[in-house]
Amino acid sequence: MKYYYGSRQDSSFALYEKDGHFYPVFAEKYGTEEVRDEGFELITDQETNEALDKYMQPYEPGKPSVYMAGPLFNEGDRFVNQNNSDMLRRNGFTTFLPQEIVITNKSSELVKAACFFMDLKAIKLCDVLLANCNGIEIDSGTAAEIGLGYGLNKKMVLYKSDVRNYYNERFVLNNFVGGLVDNKICKNAEEVLQAVSEAIR
Repeated sequence: MKYYYGSRQDSSFALYEKDGHFYPVFAEKYGTEEVRDEGFELITDQETNEALDKYMQPYEPGKPSVYMAGPLFNEGDRFVNQNNSDMLRRNGFTTFLPQEIVITNKSSELVKAACFFMDLKAIKLCDVLLANCNGIEIDSGTAAEIGLGYGLNKKMVLYKSDVRNYYNERFVLNNFVGGLVDNKICKNAEEVLQAVSEAIR
């Protein structure tokens, strides 16, 4: 698919072309109405095109979809996220793993916008939200993803393999966050697969 810069004044306004017509990429912000052709500039850099492609189709069609919520700011977190995602993919699920589209200090405003909107879209479209809740405190972005999932009435599975017990044997997370999922927390990949599979049924 070809993408174009839609405005010199708005760095997150991108367009895609379909049958010679132009439409906003980020429908959540710009709607779905056709935009009149004004000689738009083609987006050619690979990073931006990959991010926009991922926004347009966050999941493989025809498979149950899982949004992989969780922190991604250190090697341990990224390993856990990737491990759970790979395990689910091997078992017939399609997953959206935010860390597969990486934002760097050199990323453009358009790529940063794409990452925000693709996360939002992927949560809205997912069948199940799986949240990595490891750590002393739950990651702020993960907490936001869980809250949005609850607000959208999504089925959710929380994962925490951290052996440190901060509350008690039943309440191992912040009381409010745990309450959103009836304090059902998976401790390993096998429990994750079982819980996600049951949620899809």
